[in-house]
Amino acid sequence: MRIVIEESAIDDFNIIAKLAQTKITGLGNFIVDIHAPVTRIIAGFHSLACQRPKLKKLGIYCQICLSNISAPLAKKSCLQILTEYVYSIGWDDLQYISFFEITLNGVEFHLIFNRVTPEGQLIDLSCLGATSQQYDILRRCCSHLIKSLNQNPDYSRSGSDIRGLISDGYKQRANFTYTLPFTP
Repeated sequence: MRIVIEESAIDDFNIIAKLAQTKITGLGNFIVDIHAPVTRIIAGFHSLACQRPKLKKLGIYCQICLSNISAPLAKKSCLQILTEYVYSIGWDDLQYISFFEITLNGVEFHLIFNRVTPEGQLIDLSCLGATSQQYDILRRCCSHLIKSLNQNPDYSRSGSDIRGLISDGYKQRANFTYTLPFTP
């Protein structure tokens, strides 16, 4: 399996509208109602970012490409990978929304994070750029899922909750400085 993670700062959240037109909406956290109209979702992102009125780069755009995957992935599998990854890097408490596209060769994820936290703190842009730990986390998330798919053919059709499928090993957040830099 080949993994590529690209992260960049974004000036506004209009990319959400573009992605919503062409990709499958994945997950958001408790701050984002993914079923709301796109304009309301974008307004919610801007509302939180307005806590820092001088901020020029409002968000972080993360694109993850997984290719040459040994098992075909369905929507439920993609949602599980997203859940485990965002939780494991410790960014599940940030305002975010995700989108994905399944192709014959793999899957492409798009995550948009607000740099302003619900507490009004700021994620420093110096943390951009995927670390080896992020690649390891993503590789473990995918390996865990593929192992589950191979052991249980009915796994992808089960009705169980995605969060219930996350192993205890992935519930512990990664402890690295990628999630720590804040600007007061």
